[in-house]
Amino acid sequence: MNTRSSIIVCVVASLLGAASLRAADLAYWRAGEPPKSQGLRLLKAPESVWKIERTGDVLVATLGPSNNYFTRAPYVFEVSAPLPPDVWLVVEFLDRGYGLIGVSPGRLERDLWGVARVNSGQIRSMVARYDKAVLQKSIRIEGLNYLRAVRLTTDQPKIEPVPLVKPAIDFKVPSQRVTTAAGEELSPDHVADAPAHLRNRLPLVRALGFNGVESYVKWGLVEKTPGVFDWSFYDTVVAELEKFDLKWFPMLVAGAGYALPKWFWESRDNVRFKCLEHGLEDDTQSIFYPEQAKYARRFLAEFGRHYGGRKALLGVRLGPSGDYGEAQYPALGPGFGFRPAHNHKGYWAGDEYAQKSFRNHLRTQYGDIGRLNQAWDSNYVSFDEIRTFLPDSTQVRRKRIDFATWYMDGMSKWCGDWAIWAREALPNNVIHQSSGGWGPLQIGTDYSYQAKSMAKVRGGIRLTNESDNFQDNFTITRMASSAARYYGAPLAYEPGGYASKRGVMARLFNAVTNGAEHLFYYLFNFTDNDHAVDAWLRYGNLLDERAKPVIEVASFYPDTSVKLGDELLFYRWGSPYFTMARALRAVVDYDYCSEQMILDGALDRYKVLVFLFGHVTEKAVLERIDRWVRSGGTVIIPRQPRGYVATVEGDTSLMSRWISGQTGKGRAILYHGDAVPGEFYAEFVGDELRKMAHLNPAIQAALRMTRPLDVYWCALQSGKLALLNFSNHPAIVTLSDGSKVSIPPYEIAMR
Repeated sequence: MNTRSSIIVCVVASLLGAASLRAADLAYWRAGEPPKSQGLRLLKAPESVWKIERTGDVLVATLGPSNNYFTRAPYVFEVSAPLPPDVWLVVEFLDRGYGLIGVSPGRLERDLWGVARVNSGQIRSMVARYDKAVLQKSIRIEGLNYLRAVRLTTDQPKIEPVPLVKPAIDFKVPSQRVTTAAGEELSPDHVADAPAHLRNRLPLVRALGFNGVESYVKWGLVEKTPGVFDWSFYDTVVAELEKFDLKWFPMLVAGAGYALPKWFWESRDNVRFKCLEHGLEDDTQSIFYPEQAKYARRFLAEFGRHYGGRKALLGVRLGPSGDYGEAQYPALGPGFGFRPAHNHKGYWAGDEYAQKSFRNHLRTQYGDIGRLNQAWDSNYVSFDEIRTFLPDSTQVRRKRIDFATWYMDGMSKWCGDWAIWAREALPNNVIHQSSGGWGPLQIGTDYSYQAKSMAKVRGGIRLTNESDNFQDNFTITRMASSAARYYGAPLAYEPGGYASKRGVMARLFNAVTNGAEHLFYYLFNFTDNDHAVDAWLRYGNLLDERAKPVIEVASFYPDTSVKLGDELLFYRWGSPYFTMARALRAVVDYDYCSEQMILDGALDRYKVLVFLFGHVTEKAVLERIDRWVRSGGTVIIPRQPRGYVATVEGDTSLMSRWISGQTGKGRAILYHGDAVPGEFYAEFVGDELRKMAHLNPAIQAALRMTRPLDVYWCALQSGKLALLNFSNHPAIVTLSDGSKVSIPPYEIAMR
């Protein structure tokens, strides 16, 4: 101990009583009746309700959980002892339950030890190092239930590793249960803290029953010199995961601006997206520039060469474009070196290569400029005159559809190529495409195409857009989920950010009732609140009961209407289609059926097709629906402000025949009320479905249950009925046989 520290200790000892402190201790608090303390006082506050209890032979302060789904209840200490610039905080606790201990003022991970609670039953210590007088007059400790003692000291305390325990959930059926160990990523640009993140979190990851850890692998961090790949950092990460019997599920990101190598950024091949709205560039690479392909393919090939044979590789997620690797156009994310960039939801088709691609697409489609002029009501002399344009700048339907189809197909093809290259590089590994967003034209995500292309390479779809809200999760993921189940692509789900117990349970229900093989959570979804971990521990093994749903009802997904009027899906909470879709989900479990799925024969899976919002489609799609109706299908259609279901050219003759009864073996049911908002229409659909004796008995039984509307149901192909109470109140469900099921708030029942 240096002279300065000795003087400080002497002064503190004279003030607090030398007999009560160890030589290097500055202050302490210990649970007792009453608690013993000097220089530290545990406060009582509305958000901090604690009491002293005896647990076995140990006296501890037990803390009640927060009443807020999004926060953690704290122990709050007042510090009255004078402190030097450098201090160690030691928190002694009974290790019961699971979670991460957090302290405020906060510390970097390398200055924390023992923060994981893994239910070992032992008396353990969490240690934090404070320097430069960061620690002042108060200390806040969260994520802890059984506090035994706290002390501040000048000497480094003994640091012990977190004990390895048996996982709390014993999964019997293989699944990919993936989480994070360092926020969103582990990468060399966070190299100082990355090992500490692993040290502090992997024991908890393992204890909670997860078997995989995700990290970003950014092209610019492994190929810092052209042609020279350095995987040493990730080798260290993988080796650390193997120590905990965990596997790696990285996301491979190459095109996004922040993932680019410096040498590439400075090269002539740095061709970026340019927006049509402002003529400005984003830092993400233009998918229309042909030379980008060779770099992406090389990156994937080198990764596969290095890691493809490693047993520790659970699978990979592809990051072909977008903001955070999603299979979409830019909308929000950072630029090169995480600098602010010109980025917004818009149309990224202004660069010269996009212009050339659009013209080539039109040449292939029309062959002759005269045919294009006839379709577009235009007078171009040659294809070379044509430029990309903002869809709202034209009222010509076919012109707008041609642009929208090219724009979406460009992203679809790029992501499909990535999938092919990834399969070449990783012939025997799990591969998922990252499908995000909620379906507007500007995002450019064609969920049907992506599911179909991934199925061709034995790959899956990971939806990256779930939230804390089950209704939103259903509406914005159901197109991809329906397509993936139809085309045979495995399903995976991911939240778009923060989630509480509500989101944890809603997403688990979504995975279980879609037969998903992969479920991803950020670790903070569990550790940044007081309710999610316990819910996961009670219900996580429902993943073993996952199955595909029994679904005989589909809604018509309005691809063409989206291309013609993007306001249909302009914002997920304000979309007329999604508004009606949420209302219908409160009545029945159903799929979305896209126009591509209809052309590929998907209607044969369903007995009822419900139109919601957006009734313009291509003639071939309407003719396919008509053949299905004449073979015995039922369509339910609401009255529309813009008229009947029609082709792009305005032909309503098919619907006119349906209404007149010319439906063959099938039936058309017309709703005469106002369809938006959708609650009344959904009620009408439910009443009509209950009259249909030809529906599956499991669906009929579910439709006849008595339940609150915020209890959602799904009949599974396994023969079980899954129920989710997505409300703040306990729910009683009376099944069709008269038996009753009680479900706590935001929890699941399986019958």
